[in-house]
Amino acid sequence: MDLFTVKQQYYSGNYKQALKEIEKLGSSDQDAVVFYRAKSLIALGKYEKDSSQSGLAAALNAYADIVAGSGSFEDLESAVSGNKNAFSLNLLASAQAIQGQSEDAVKTCLEGLDSNETQGLAELVLLAVQISASGPSSGSGSSASNILQNFLAAHEEYANEDEIIVNLAESCVNFVAGREITGSNFYFYEELCQTLPSWKSQLGLMSLHLQQSHLPEAQAIVDLLESEYYQNQEESAKLYAPQLLANKITLTAMQGARVDELRSQLLELQSDHPLCQNYKTNNAKFDEVVAKYA
Repeated sequence: MDLFTVKQQYYSGNYKQALKEIEKLGSSDQDAVVFYRAKSLIALGKYEKDSSQSGLAAALNAYADIVAGSGSFEDLESAVSGNKNAFSLNLLASAQAIQGQSEDAVKTCLEGLDSNETQGLAELVLLAVQISASGPSSGSGSSASNILQNFLAAHEEYANEDEIIVNLAESCVNFVAGREITGSNFYFYEELCQTLPSWKSQLGLMSLHLQQSHLPEAQAIVDLLESEYYQNQEESAKLYAPQLLANKITLTAMQGARVDELRSQLLELQSDHPLCQNYKTNNAKFDEVVAKYA
């Protein structure tokens, strides 16, 4: 079953459209279809538990509870152990990352990548790269790069439907390494913004502009996302509001303006956002230094 269009829409953040494409496939209990249907619904906050308590459905039920803040990690581990494949391991690794267990999450991904699975491997390598690149010891991104290169060496040919996933993994590696082959990143995200315009693709392009200090271009994307057209996409506007605010904080600081009000808005909207957490940590360290030498 070809999931090319489903994956294009899902990884562009167009979850409603991804669900429409899944509907066109008819009823299917294939793990890939079940996975993308559920993950799209979870992203939109519309997931309803499957009555099945076995297979991937059980793992998805437990994972959805964790995302909602009411789940048991032990329930997810139990569900995954009863149906261990690339998709269920993806859910387990995602939950581990949510709980700050980055090293364990990467190990879980690698367990799946080292298996004899044929489905869901590209999804696992993307997740492993994202976690490695954003973890506390991400450094220059060498770990993320190694994971991706090992995957590509073992899979010289991968399904056409997985191209967007591999491209996203490559862009993540390039971004964290700060490479000026980010020209390829710009091309990738600019193409996404043209062919699959969405909040997610626009924010991805904005992050690249910020990394390269392209402030007018970054401001133009803020103006675009705050336009009536994008604000009318209410579900996406709500879903990506924290990321837009975080990018606006970075942009405003780079423009030399105060960010107190924006930071307060982000703190109120998503207090556990990494930018808020980093700010609290840095403030605490500063207070320690002041107290020590006062």
